[in-house]
Order: sequence, then C-alpha cells, then structure tokens
Amino acid sequence: MSNEIIKRLPMCEKNKVVDFLNEHWGSRHPLVNNEQLFNYYYVDGDMTNFYYLEDDGEIAAVCGYIKCSEKSDSDIWISIWCAKKGKNGLGLALMGKMQELTGARVMSCNNIRKNTMAFYTFLGYHPDELNHYYRLRDLSEYKIAVVNNKNIPHCPAPSTHLVKFDNMEQIKSAFSNFDSCKPQKDYWYVDKRYFKYPHYEYKVYGVYKNGSCESLVVFRVNESDEGYVLRVVDYIGTPENISDLNGHIDALMEQFDCEFCDMYCYGVDGTKAGFVLRDKDDANIIPNYLNTLLQQNIDYYFFTTDTDNFVMFKADGDQDRKNLG
Repeated sequence: MSNEIIKRLPMCEKNKVVDFLNEHWGSRHPLVNNEQLFNYYYVDGDMTNFYYLEDDGEIAAVCGYIKCSEKSDSDIWISIWCAKKGKNGLGLALMGKMQELTGARVMSCNNIRKNTMAFYTFLGYHPDELNHYYRLRDLSEYKIAVVNNKNIPHCPAPSTHLVKFDNMEQIKSAFSNFDSCKPQKDYWYVDKRYFKYPHYEYKVYGVYKNGSCESLVVFRVNESDEGYVLRVVDYIGTPENISDLNGHIDALMEQFDCEFCDMYCYGVDGTKAGFVLRDKDDANIIPNYLNTLLQQNIDYYFFTTDTDNFVMFKADGDQDRKNLG
C-alpha cells in the first residue's frame, strides 16, 4: 500500500470523517451528525475513535469503534465502517488492520447486515446470528406480541435474589467479576453506558448468591402506546450463571406491568433462565420495534474475532439507542 496511509482522527479534524460519511454512507448517519451522540460514543480526549485510510491524499475508507473499557488496549466494537464506491478493497484493508491499530484482544460488531457476512468470513472473523429469547407474562390478552402458542415454561422458586444498584459506588463495593467472558468490560464502561447514557433509563441489578454478587444484569423498560416490554440488554458475569435469573423475570414483569421480557444475545443459554428461544418455526411474533409498533420478528447478526467465552447482548456497541438526527 505504497500510496495508502492509515491515520487516527484527531478531534480537531472531526469534519473530515463527518463529511466523508455524509457523502458516501447513503444517508446522514445519526451518530456522526448528532454532536451529543458523536461526543458520547467516539470522543477520547483530544482524539476520536475513528481511523481513516488515505489513498493518494484522499480518504478512501473510515472505521469507527466503541471501547468496552477504559484501558488504552480495550476490546472494541466496530460501529461504523464505510468505503468510497470502487474502494471496497481498501475498506477491507482498513477493517483488517483495526484490531492491530487499537490493540484490542477481541473485536466484534453488533448488528451487521446479513449480506455482508461473507466479508467478515473473508477476513477470518466469525459472523453469526444473535439468539432471540422471550418469556411471556401470563395474560389473557396481548396487545404488543402476537401469541399463537402461549408457552410459558415453569420456573423454580428463585435460589438467588436481586439487588438494584443506583450508582457506581454500590457496584464497586459489591461486584468485580469482569474477566469471566469476552469482551472484557469494566466499571468505567458500566457507568458510562448505563448510568450516564443521555436518552434511556436503565435498571442495573446485582444477582446475589450465598451473600455474594455473582453477576450484573441490565434491564430497560420499553414503553409504547400499546403497553410496556421488559428487555434484558446486558449480562456481565459467568455465562452459565444466567440460570440464576430463574424466577425473577415474572416478578419484574409484574412490577413494571410488562407484557413480555425478551433478550437478544449470544453466548448464554436463555432457556436455563425460563426463556423460550424464538426459532424459525415459532408461531409467535415478539416485536422489537415498538414506536411505532411493528408486529414482526426481527433477526440480528454480528461478527467477532474470538468465539471463546464470547458474550454479546443487545446494548453492546452502538445498539439499544434512539435514532436521533
């Protein structure tokens, strides 16, 4: 690549990438054109979390990422990847360099397009589909979900208890099990993502067993004109311990008056916590989009560079966000 140079974008040159994406993305991407969201996701001191590749002095491809921890060599989620028309090879070259450029142990991307999965296979990554799990509340009528098969697995009485955390000091004094799965998150990430996110309110709980906080689970109550839905958007802890949620989901759905609870994830078995896996033969529709309501099942795809102990949930990367212009 004799005429090609890869550079990290300093904040003072932000408009280089914003202008490039506005010209080549196909639409005005909300994360780069909304200053609040750009600063939230991508600003890192006087630098941004974007790299770009110059070909003969002009930008040919850009790639933006989101850090999973405060460390300089944090694991990362790819957020935005775009190449100029006719420069797809350079776009692939930039993507292929991102793990080396950032020093990330694990690189992944939440919500890729299905028709791009072959690109990630070509790069040696693992593309796959998120599982969609759900648990219905026992109701006589459903206004959000379309329920043709009312399947609510029996759950044993809880063997654990949940404690709601209202700030990071409470979490720091109770939980430290960040190294049981990949990517590796930390206190900085939990604080930024769930206590300081500007547009949604998250409910962060510790799952306690034998007096010890074994894992963190993060919920969001999604409101629509038709009612409420409870979503599990993150789980941090030993993947097998997802079973510790057994018996708690029904109580939370009752508390927040939710029609069902769902979670998009990979690396944990939701059936061990009383959820049903929505597979291709499921007769029910468990909507993802509620404002406005779209009664349609939605599938999500991702890639990762390492599947060993890899866990992904809906809020990872730039997902579970408002699409603000």
